[in-house]
Amino acid sequence: MHAVSATARWTAAARAKESRREDAIFTDRLAEELAGEEGATLFARYDNPGVGEFIAIRTRYLDDVISVRSGLGQVVLLAAGLDTRSVRLPWPPETVLYEIDQADLLEEKDKRLAELGAQHRCARRAVGADLTGDWPQALREAGWDPAAPTLWVVEGLLFYMPEPDARRLVERVAEITASGSVLAGDLLSHQSMISEFSREGLRRLTEDGCPWLFGTDEPEEFLSGCGWRVTELKTPGEEGASYGRWPWDPPLPRDVMGFPRNFLFIADH
Repeated sequence: MHAVSATARWTAAARAKESRREDAIFTDRLAEELAGEEGATLFARYDNPGVGEFIAIRTRYLDDVISVRSGLGQVVLLAAGLDTRSVRLPWPPETVLYEIDQADLLEEKDKRLAELGAQHRCARRAVGADLTGDWPQALREAGWDPAAPTLWVVEGLLFYMPEPDARRLVERVAEITASGSVLAGDLLSHQSMISEFSREGLRRLTEDGCPWLFGTDEPEEFLSGCGWRVTELKTPGEEGASYGRWPWDPPLPRDVMGFPRNFLFIADH
């Protein structure tokens, strides 16, 4: 499996850790099985302060966005990885969920879900495609309607792409989607790429073949330059993006440089 796909395993391990808590902010009963021993090992390797907490916050934040916006009828997960929202979230009737990722990862995921007896709670369609290639054609062939508004979710992806590729992906979504569509996801700050507090984690990711490649300290400008209007932007620990998990209260102001930072966003088209 491609190195970046392995990150799906340690993200699943992070969800499994949160799910074991008595006060869990979400429950993913499939995460531990999907993560496996490899995921648990990778999670331990990358678990710097704040990493597990951010993944838990990001998961819950996007769960909430999906719960509110899934009434659009079409939801697309870009680089879905080992996401299990099709199983664990309630979905409005007639919702169609498209999961795009590398074909080998999706095939393995489908096999494991079947072995675990997972029951999807919406119409789910797996789309094996390279997000730097002609993925819109594959999405259309799977039944996606470009004339209908869509909720797009880009989670844990953009910082693994070179900036031109990340920008092109977000632009391309804007180009093909209907008016009234929504994009939600996360971005990494440029400070996270250069901070001394990130150095060891970055080294390990690079050694494992999945380095961080892109971050921006101006997420609103990045998204607006790609054709999206930001309607909400939060950093972990802020109201609506804490859920009692962020270890540093209050969060640092955005104008404080030199510290790692992530952004959670919702943008309209």
